[in-house]
Amino acid sequence: ATAKPASVAASEPASNLPPTEALYQTDTYLFTASATVLAIGPDAKGTGWSVKLDRTCFHPQGGGQPADQGTISACEGGGTFAVSMVSKDKAGVVSHDGPEEPSLKVGDSVTCTVDEASRRKNARVHSAGHLIDVAMTNAKCNLRPTKGYHFTPGSYVEYDGKLEAAERDALLPKLQASMDELIGQALPTKVLTVDASELGQHCPPNALPEDRALWGKGWVRVVSVGGQGCPCGGTHVYDTKELKGVKVEAVKSKGKITRISYSMID
Repeated sequence: ATAKPASVAASEPASNLPPTEALYQTDTYLFTASATVLAIGPDAKGTGWSVKLDRTCFHPQGGGQPADQGTISACEGGGTFAVSMVSKDKAGVVSHDGPEEPSLKVGDSVTCTVDEASRRKNARVHSAGHLIDVAMTNAKCNLRPTKGYHFTPGSYVEYDGKLEAAERDALLPKLQASMDELIGQALPTKVLTVDASELGQHCPPNALPEDRALWGKGWVRVVSVGGQGCPCGGTHVYDTKELKGVKVEAVKSKGKITRISYSMID
């Protein structure tokens, strides 16, 4: 069931809206979904338009993963709004942005359609980044991951700590061998929702801040790719076999950061 439209004018802030139901977190391969329009207005940059819904299958940009693209279409009459950018604010409200004024109105029942090819690619690239973490663990390199960039080209995962040249040279073939093995094992992705205080039971120590106060409060979504958990809000493959192939491109250190670059093999 969809929520009733909020009494929100197009010019009122999104903070007056309830959090958007994140259907994209329930099924990576959910490419269409019904929803109700809650608000329409200028986008945050003032260069286009924004549509806010009660629920969405569009993944917003964040966590190193690109935004989905696609369309929002009125179920009866009206038109189709092309979505080129998706974002989520701190209150959990998702904005679907596009350059053209939508021929929709608050209260409309609509169909969301995500571009399937880009969603599948984004899920593969993001999951590959998580699997790099597992390969690092397998290689006995316990640096703490600090950032993932799951765009293409140029995908990478960064870690806190510097490796010397000899260590980097020795690490790359170990990572590649581990990635190949993990992909071949078709390990299933598992998603849990756990209390923040219990994150240590589901994630390795280097996947969490050392300061437990930074773990947050309430429920946290934990995604396990390749058998290793990590707090994450993104979309992921069903199992490692879907990655097909991942090439570890380089291991580089700059300052106190080590970067593992990778690319997808189709």
